[in-house]
Amino acid sequence: MSDLRCMLLAVLLAGAPASAEDVRALMLQARALQLRGFGADPAAAAALYRRVLAQVPESAEAHLRLSEALQEAQNPDAAVAPARKAVELAPQSAEAQAHLALLQFQRAQKDESLAPEAIKELKAATLRLPQDPELWARLGEASEMVKDGEGALRAWLRLGRLRPGFNPAWERAFIHARATQNYEGKREALLALNTRRPEDRHLRLLEELAREQIKAGYLAHAEESFLLLASHVPQESGLWENVSLVRIQTARWAAALETLAKAEALKPSPTLTFHTARALMNLGRFDEAERRLRGIVAQEIEPPWIADGVPMLYSESLLLQGKGKALLAFLKERRPRPHTDGEAQVFKTQALISLNDWKSGLDALKEGIARYPKVPFFQQAAKLPPKYLEYALFSRKETRAALEQLHLEGMAALWQEFQRWDKCLEALERARTLSPVRRVDMLIMQSQAYDQLDRHAESLAVLRQAQALEPANPLVQNNLGYLLLEQDRDLEEAATLIEASAKATPDNGNVVDSLGWAQFKLGRVAEAEATLRRAAELSPFSPEVRKHLGEVLVKQGKLTEAAEQWDRALAFVFPDRTALEKRLGDLRIRIAKEQAAKLEAPLPTPAAPAVKPDDDEDDQ
Repeated sequence: MSDLRCMLLAVLLAGAPASAEDVRALMLQARALQLRGFGADPAAAAALYRRVLAQVPESAEAHLRLSEALQEAQNPDAAVAPARKAVELAPQSAEAQAHLALLQFQRAQKDESLAPEAIKELKAATLRLPQDPELWARLGEASEMVKDGEGALRAWLRLGRLRPGFNPAWERAFIHARATQNYEGKREALLALNTRRPEDRHLRLLEELAREQIKAGYLAHAEESFLLLASHVPQESGLWENVSLVRIQTARWAAALETLAKAEALKPSPTLTFHTARALMNLGRFDEAERRLRGIVAQEIEPPWIADGVPMLYSESLLLQGKGKALLAFLKERRPRPHTDGEAQVFKTQALISLNDWKSGLDALKEGIARYPKVPFFQQAAKLPPKYLEYALFSRKETRAALEQLHLEGMAALWQEFQRWDKCLEALERARTLSPVRRVDMLIMQSQAYDQLDRHAESLAVLRQAQALEPANPLVQNNLGYLLLEQDRDLEEAATLIEASAKATPDNGNVVDSLGWAQFKLGRVAEAEATLRRAAELSPFSPEVRKHLGEVLVKQGKLTEAAEQWDRALAFVFPDRTALEKRLGDLRIRIAKEQAAKLEAPLPTPAAPAVKPDDDEDDQ
């Protein structure tokens, strides 16, 4: 017996013992006649409940049971008035609200014009009974009646979460998510449909989603989708390769090696060997990368970009290990390839210089200047004074210094490519000792190396040197301005520098990101949001842009979208990733609390619309 019923009977018994006994007996007798009480005469039960209400008209329980009996007697229209009265008398009663909601849904199934009223009552009922799956299912169906795709999606998702193994809920959620272009809903539904024993069509849809996620920059989600696919089809090498490619794109080299090994074990290929070698080199394991590449470097390889890339990566592995002789021997036997012949000439030149074969190195350099004038290494060499390009008796020392400086700067660029900032800085500092001339591009690289090594004051000092040489250089302006922002120094100067850089390079995503961040730091939040959205379009795979946009959205109170941006950023590896993970966790807790507070807020009690009085004689 419910608490409400006990309270009712206690009051009645205390006030009028004889009548109370009659009321209690009538209630028990009526209940036994209801279908819910395993009886067979709900019409007779309704008549008894009316006798109870004649004595206690304010009994919410009697109104509720009368409504139930009328509904069982196939008179749902007559059941509405007592159901509403029960809710009015006991507004906190979850049972009364749920009954009214399901009653209105029953009526809406016959007359869809009643669907809005059913939706209103069902929403109220789900607030009282959020764990009741039937209410969410009926809310989903009622929302579909009025073509409310978003409402239906929310209802089916809630039902799916309550009953994870109930695939029809996820199926309908997916349909509405796709129709309304709701990415999060589609993702949740497809992940659920593919969790246990997915059908082939569900696997195909999940693969489509994974590819969409890559295009949209949801790399962590794409990895999750591909991993789920691979768990169901573990013998499919391509799925493990796709996971690896996502990890490579997000610079998670050790994790990439794990899945590349699985792909190679199933179906070895030159492409997988190439990716494995790249990962090894980014982890500083150059000798292992060399051994891997040696096995395929002489083969006929497809596709063409791998055929171009393998010999060049192999050359880099040899050069970075100081194996100049082996590199020269390889380049001598290498087949010409138009797309990479210029780069191969650079490696030949550097290998000769590293072996102190100055004359041969100079000849290779001059050949490169003549044959590959657009290659940056040879463009820079062409700027040398003419006397340095001749191995004359009285200028050999200067020629050697110039050649060694070119080689060291080239090595610094290679160390930068593989994130070996200590080696990069060492090469740059050695290069600077060979000539008093300062090149802005090398100063920018040196500043970046200092910054990556947490030597921020030195990074700033080097950028000031670059600024003195080329004050209007857009890259110098951006990097210096951003560093000032990060160190909370002169914000006005920082903004001025970045604005000038953005004016010169309006389509550079990094610069537009810096501009938005400067606007945010100066309190121009709405302007910053628009700018950072533009930066996200230009650089969809930049974690820095996503971090900054999320920060601005939090400030604007757009918490759900902010969480989405930070989630995208966390697909990548960056220095303060752990701190952002914690902030995202805190933000999600805050979002959940705010949503819960909205659900718990009391609903206004609307005036009940008039309902036709029921015909007593027909009911009895």
